[in-house]
Amino acid sequence: MAPDQHAQHHQHDRIQDALDQVTRRLVRPAFLCNLTPSRLPSQAASSDSSLSPRSPGPTHEARSLFGPHASHRRPSHLNQVAVIWDDALEKADLVAPLILEPYADGSAPSVEPVVRKSLESHFVGARKMASDRFQTFSHGHQDLVLAVDFNYFGTRMVTASSDHRLKVWDKKDDSWSLVESWKAHDAEIVDVKWNGPFMGEVIGSIGEDGRCKLWQEDVTEVPMSGNRFKLITNLGSQTNAPFMSLDFKNIMQETWLALITRDGLLTVYEPIDQSSLNEWDLIAEHWVCASNPPERQEEVGFKVVFHKEKLPCWTAIMAGLDRKSLSLAVAAMNTVLIFRTDKTKRFFKAAELKGARQIIRDVAWANGSMRGHDVLATASKDGAIRIYEVSTPRSDKSTTAGNSSGSTATETISSPQPGKSRKNTASGIGAGLAAASKAPDHTQDNEQYPGRIRQVTKLVDELTNHHGAVWRVAFSQMGDLLVSTGDDASIRTWKKVVNGHWAEYAEIETAREQ
Repeated sequence: MAPDQHAQHHQHDRIQDALDQVTRRLVRPAFLCNLTPSRLPSQAASSDSSLSPRSPGPTHEARSLFGPHASHRRPSHLNQVAVIWDDALEKADLVAPLILEPYADGSAPSVEPVVRKSLESHFVGARKMASDRFQTFSHGHQDLVLAVDFNYFGTRMVTASSDHRLKVWDKKDDSWSLVESWKAHDAEIVDVKWNGPFMGEVIGSIGEDGRCKLWQEDVTEVPMSGNRFKLITNLGSQTNAPFMSLDFKNIMQETWLALITRDGLLTVYEPIDQSSLNEWDLIAEHWVCASNPPERQEEVGFKVVFHKEKLPCWTAIMAGLDRKSLSLAVAAMNTVLIFRTDKTKRFFKAAELKGARQIIRDVAWANGSMRGHDVLATASKDGAIRIYEVSTPRSDKSTTAGNSSGSTATETISSPQPGKSRKNTASGIGAGLAAASKAPDHTQDNEQYPGRIRQVTKLVDELTNHHGAVWRVAFSQMGDLLVSTGDDASIRTWKKVVNGHWAEYAEIETAREQ
């Protein structure tokens, strides 16, 4: 065989192998049951109008790619799709030529040239379009990047790495330019966050060296001088265990900082002077796993996430919650604790989210205070994304009694007591709560502790499309879309449908370098 013919034959084999993989995936029942317009191999699927299940049928251009009789060639494999998604059959026609029925003797039919050409042009083209939406560049770190965060406006980015360094990037046109790079910790950096836009350009970082550091930008310094971000705060872990997660909360020109260590100690700080972030005061602490602390060798999952909106949910305010209440979700192994502050600015446990079978890796709190209830999502090692709704029952006695099974008894996070070992704090129960009756009348909670409310949690959906552990979840700005990623090297988006349930909206498979 001539060299040119050999190369052409080798290239044809690679394309054929790729096409065979696509065909095998298309005929899987799991794929057909979850078929969405974004997965269809047509140019119609790349337009905004085609993303709606009730949009018009395929365009003339798309039909011409498969021939004039494409709509009359629906194999039996699509019957499941016809039942599940009856109003999108015309779009399902675009997949019909790609799934060929086997012959009576069980042998596989040959792939028609037009189908092969369509697969090559549309699936390869669609993959290229998906990759073009992501901007890749060389980050320059000498080790793994463990955390990334954007500022409030999405115009700046900070990357944190195992090489002990932070890097700040500015977006200019369609590219990212490096502003500063500096050694921030004496160990790998596990988390990093931008503070809100009203407190200056401040970055918080935590590392395996057991330190939480705040960095403030000095715009008078030259970029890439190593001095542009000044260290203004250096907090140490009280238990000598490294911090595992941090988050900021901002209400206009006021800010708070939450931290949690690898052994489960939650601490919340506020600045002594809100106009300066140089000195912080510890206002609350709590052992989130006091009753069942993790073993030293055990894999742990701890995460802190503030509710970012200025006001809490309006139904909670109507029930008596302070309008300036801070709301904090804390992932503690396989549960999530929701803490709020009352009118005396003391934290209390308002709800608890259960259902995860393994540790929770991430928590997301959706915006939307006017919807009447809070929506939270968790990402678990067990491969599931769980969506919860946290609602506030009516404050009258009959309703409270009727919902007692779904409510959570009031539990207070203690304020730090000078002269006492913080490791001996008994489950974070405050002295005032300890002096109260062991079986308080829950109908009087709001009278005894002004600003405290009772809340009810509901697991509304459990999404298991990821093939493996789920690592990250995040809501869109409006709280109606959810993005997730996991061990299956895919980025999935979810959209709320009816009755609180969520359906997969699109999937992007990330390419791994071989």
